[in-house]
Amino acid sequence: MKPKRQPCHDGPYAPWPIRWVNSLARNAKPVFDRLVSLNCENLKSAASRQTGLQDWGDSRFEKALGAILESVNREGKLTFFGRFAFSQFLVGNLASRLRTIEVLKLRPEIKEQKINKPIFITGWYRSGTTHLHNLLALHPDLRAPHFWELRHPCPTLNPRAADTQKYIRKVKIDSKIHGYLAPGFSDIHALEAEGPEECLHLFDKACAGTTSFFMTETNSFAWWLLDHSPQSGYDFFKSQLQLLNWQRPGRQWVLKWPYHLWHLETLLKTFPDATVIHLHRDPRQAIPSVCSLAAAARAPFVESIDNAALGGFWLRYCTAGLEQGFRARQKVNADQIVDVRYPDLIENPLSVINQIQNTIHLDGAESWKKSIKTDLKTTRKKRTTRSSLYAGSVWTRHRSHY
Repeated sequence: MKPKRQPCHDGPYAPWPIRWVNSLARNAKPVFDRLVSLNCENLKSAASRQTGLQDWGDSRFEKALGAILESVNREGKLTFFGRFAFSQFLVGNLASRLRTIEVLKLRPEIKEQKINKPIFITGWYRSGTTHLHNLLALHPDLRAPHFWELRHPCPTLNPRAADTQKYIRKVKIDSKIHGYLAPGFSDIHALEAEGPEECLHLFDKACAGTTSFFMTETNSFAWWLLDHSPQSGYDFFKSQLQLLNWQRPGRQWVLKWPYHLWHLETLLKTFPDATVIHLHRDPRQAIPSVCSLAAAARAPFVESIDNAALGGFWLRYCTAGLEQGFRARQKVNADQIVDVRYPDLIENPLSVINQIQNTIHLDGAESWKKSIKTDLKTTRKKRTTRSSLYAGSVWTRHRSHY
């Protein structure tokens, strides 16, 4: 059997057909530049044509969209294919936003949906948030959002009647295409259509997500997000969560996104009865790992990757997130925060589960514990495979520098 290619992030990577298109675009740049315009009005017009709608809701969203586009056009380093992919990503999110706003107007009862005592998992990127989210999502009383519904929270103006299998199949196809474009990414962060996923994809519909500075080198937009109030993004996130709850109700939601740590104060203002699980990991392990994730995410779309700059950015940005998170923690009740160490989660996950269960008063369903044990066996096998793959990663080899 042919050995699996190791994900090594020394520079950009794209399959040969994409490289061929990019080469053509470089040789006829003015022509190809006109084909893909990362312009605010053009993108909005494309989304309006796709949906037949024009109500964008909160005007603060347009400032965020403008900040993304200014940053990506100035410093994104996108290839022609990267510009095309990024424009399609934005138009898809804008179309979803238009449909959501229209459905919220047509169905005012959606805004009355209660999101009671949600559980949010956060912490630095690569600190075990995905692993813990998957374990908690196995509980029969907890509702985790699936990747397919985060990508398509409002697929039509009658979302309850939408063919869910159609959109599950669509996301599975999209994931296969992404796997072709970015081989090795799924070894770092698997994207399963019917598996739990993070809040990021709903925030992208408000232009308040982090995809742009994972997919491109838009560092100035990352800092812009910290300098401006994220309340508009959290308000739209809550509306989409209410929409999902109206379509497929959950007794208690369990959600995760590392970036909530950067905006913990706004999160708890929006969901005052929430419980936050804060994971902690040694920076010498977490920072190289998030650099590998970011490099793998942007590799098919950019002209070049500056490893030193990437490491420096994430070191500074994660430091800022930790500082903001701890400032916010000083203002909330101690019993709203559950601290979990990454080594404890990996070495003794059932003990961590018991700690969380006692804090948020979850019934200890026997079926849940059995499911966890089965999942842990599968996860250990995957981790053993990934550890051999990571041995060749530039970030693993040089993590002491970051």
